[in-house]
Amino acid sequence: MGDVRPYILLGKELQNRGHQVKLTAFEDFEEPVTQAGLLFAPIKGSVTQYMSAIMQPGTNGFNYLQRLEFCLKNVVKTLPADLMDACRDAEAIVCTYFGSMMYSIAEKNCIPCIQTHYFPMDGNAHYPISSAPNIRLGKVWNRTTYRIGYLMISTLERRYLKDWRLEQGVDIRRISSRPNYEVCGHVVPVLYAMSPLVMPRPSTWGEHIRMTGYWTDAYQAPYTPSPELEAFLDETPQPVYIGFGSMVSGDMGNTLKIVMDGIREAGIRAVLMKGWGGADIQPTQDVYIGDYIPHDWLFEKVSAVVHHGGAGTIAASLRAGRPTFVVPFGGDQFFWGRRVNALGCGPKPIGRTHLTAEKLAKALLDLLGNGAYRVAAGELGMRLMKEDGTANAADIIEEEIKKWH
Repeated sequence: MGDVRPYILLGKELQNRGHQVKLTAFEDFEEPVTQAGLLFAPIKGSVTQYMSAIMQPGTNGFNYLQRLEFCLKNVVKTLPADLMDACRDAEAIVCTYFGSMMYSIAEKNCIPCIQTHYFPMDGNAHYPISSAPNIRLGKVWNRTTYRIGYLMISTLERRYLKDWRLEQGVDIRRISSRPNYEVCGHVVPVLYAMSPLVMPRPSTWGEHIRMTGYWTDAYQAPYTPSPELEAFLDETPQPVYIGFGSMVSGDMGNTLKIVMDGIREAGIRAVLMKGWGGADIQPTQDVYIGDYIPHDWLFEKVSAVVHHGGAGTIAASLRAGRPTFVVPFGGDQFFWGRRVNALGCGPKPIGRTHLTAEKLAKALLDLLGNGAYRVAAGELGMRLMKEDGTANAADIIEEEIKKWH
């Protein structure tokens, strides 16, 4: 939901402005999309199986694309057709990163295409590409990671999409070390659904690349907690939130056991979300176990937040002004964990494969005991709450569609 909900909010904003909006996602997400009043076009497959295959133990920048390729083999025959169906009769396409597949569909239909990202995907010297290995070697390395990343991506695309493009009468895109932002003679605008307060915009980016602020809702969705949860949150001291959302892999049971041991060793209270890991863990006097609680509601009622570092959960914890500790599993999560620490809002991240009960207990005590984290997170949260990234993004999308014509 951290990935899908911002697009639901953007869709609602555009719909309120008179546009008809269709959102495309894995079949699992039909209910929240249609409940929001948007049209839904499913992508065949299970998002839980997809995430489980990618986020296996040991996932890093070197093997991430290899695991992604393994997943794509199962959907490559149906994914282009699903996306083509979703885009039929569309006035414009607002897309997540599917490589250049969406550009090809926009080119075939000769309609505007707007690229969106949750994490850095455009070359610069300040930050490596989001899925790069968790090493820091300076500006040259940062720039190089994008060249390597796009060479790998475009090679993968050519292997799987060459025949499809030929069938559609669309030019085959060359293998390249950078994104090709051109569709029908127009430059594809790029919107980053994140705040420059969290990741300052690199000055070397072109004018077509803009940061809008996070796509969030000004109003909390109505939520009624169970009496047990309400009673637990009313007790003192305030609990810490711990949850890993959609992270699923073969050792989640072991990960959650480490978490329970770390909570006990630190002597704290916690609200622990099982998420998609679904391991068999039992509540205790100091640990409330839940399945799903809206972050914007819950984070205001806890003292600090521990999570996997997904872009959506990062936005929620920082907007709530809560000290944050990240336990990355893979992908862009290491990047966001480092950003939280660089902003002074929490301890250095500890990758899931290196997590122990002792390390977690130490990080929890630091997270709660270091007042500087609380001050920095609180100040950042107040500034983030003043942004309206959803409206900013909708403004730009409407502006770009007019430019096309």
